[in-house]
Amino acid sequence: MFPYLGRYSPMTFESNAPVIVGAAVTQQRFDDPRDAAEAGLLMRTALERAADDAGSRRFLEIADLLLTPQGTWRYTNPSTIVAPWNPALRSVVADTGVLQQTLIARACAMVADGSAGVVMVCGGEAKFRTLRTQITGLDAPDSVTIGAPDERLVRPTEILTQSEIERGLVVPARQYAMIDTALRRAQSLSIPDHIDTLASRWSDFNRIAQTNPDAWTRTPVDRARFVDADVSNPMLSWPYTKLHCSQWNVDQAAALIICSAATARTLGIARERWVFAHVGVESNLTVPLPRRVEMHRSPAVAVVADALRRQCGLAPADFDHVDIYSCFPAAVRVQVAELGLTDERPLTVTGGMTFAGGPFNNYTLQATVKMVQVLRSDSGARGLVTNVSGMLTKFGVSVWSCSPPARIFAAIDVSDEAAVVTGVADVDPDYSGVARALTYTVAFDKGDPVRGFVIAEAPDGRRCIASCDDADVMSDMLTNDWCDRAVEVNGPTLVG
Repeated sequence: MFPYLGRYSPMTFESNAPVIVGAAVTQQRFDDPRDAAEAGLLMRTALERAADDAGSRRFLEIADLLLTPQGTWRYTNPSTIVAPWNPALRSVVADTGVLQQTLIARACAMVADGSAGVVMVCGGEAKFRTLRTQITGLDAPDSVTIGAPDERLVRPTEILTQSEIERGLVVPARQYAMIDTALRRAQSLSIPDHIDTLASRWSDFNRIAQTNPDAWTRTPVDRARFVDADVSNPMLSWPYTKLHCSQWNVDQAAALIICSAATARTLGIARERWVFAHVGVESNLTVPLPRRVEMHRSPAVAVVADALRRQCGLAPADFDHVDIYSCFPAAVRVQVAELGLTDERPLTVTGGMTFAGGPFNNYTLQATVKMVQVLRSDSGARGLVTNVSGMLTKFGVSVWSCSPPARIFAAIDVSDEAAVVTGVADVDPDYSGVARALTYTVAFDKGDPVRGFVIAEAPDGRRCIASCDDADVMSDMLTNDWCDRAVEVNGPTLVG
């Protein structure tokens, strides 16, 4: 293990401060999947580039710990392929549903308290490679790993209710579309104004992606394409087209190398490469969408913002650069409202998950790498990166700057505070009778509407989930506002 300088000795506060010294991304795009590296090798390349970014590959050999968010890959022990040069390296893999922010905060906290000298955080995907194997029929197998990580972080509760699973609401685009519709109603927007709002925001994201050399696609998109679906941009779940949704069929990886300021100084890492971690705040409260009294809100986000103010003395609007987790427009719109941001400012440094790319369970690492690059070029600035897990279920933020923080790094969990302010309703899967539609969407397949969904409220406050495939009902949903409409449900069936 690398001897963490002064681990058991009195040190100045700044010396203990965790800093990112190496940050890098990598991506590939090969039509022939046999030419493409598998996900583990992409992650290895990202780590090597992060070490080069720090100025020394010695970091790869002396690191104490590797933290990795679980991907769609099936490695039982990813560290053996990601970091084969360091057999003594301890490894932690976090299940899907554990915030990526949790890994970053844990890395920084361990460096700050001296329990680790150098920590690497790395993740990635090769889903484009997998897609090309399906399209071409060519074989590109992944490596088989042996053993298991030293530790696995598991999500404690389920993100979805059984009713959602049984009734077809497991698709994230459908849930986020319903959140967006509920928010549209709460903001008193007309349907055309709502669609125009989505088009404006995603046009802004596309323009930023065009300037990001690491974006998966830098192709300009005409604003009109965010308004009207077409063959190449089909409707997925009204009002979302494909261009509103995270693009996860990408081959991308990202890596961060974190150590203390004292370690960085000892190893001769140039001061201008350091980016200090100020705080990590997260809520791991898990309340499935149908059980949320206010489905257009995420009170936990506001609670996180309050903790941020207490720790840093800064409101989210005070930050010079932000990257808002952007899997779907609803995620951005709800965060903007809860964090007190405005639509006039840039909300991403990458271009967002539709354009920059949304590697499954890894986008926050991609965004943090980009934030490091932005802050190094704007050394007096402060950066905020947010992270969402599930259906806007869990939430986290991290704060970064080239200047040291005024207080020691803290990893703060506000789940209990979030629970106090989050209203919860009961879901009755067997409810039959008249109910009030709270939100709705119509799911599409290959451009055709296939099922209309509502989440509704019975007179006694119970919630129900119902759907139907009646063409006339779906047409009416796509034309008229169903929020607050009286509907009749019979268990899982929307009668009309």
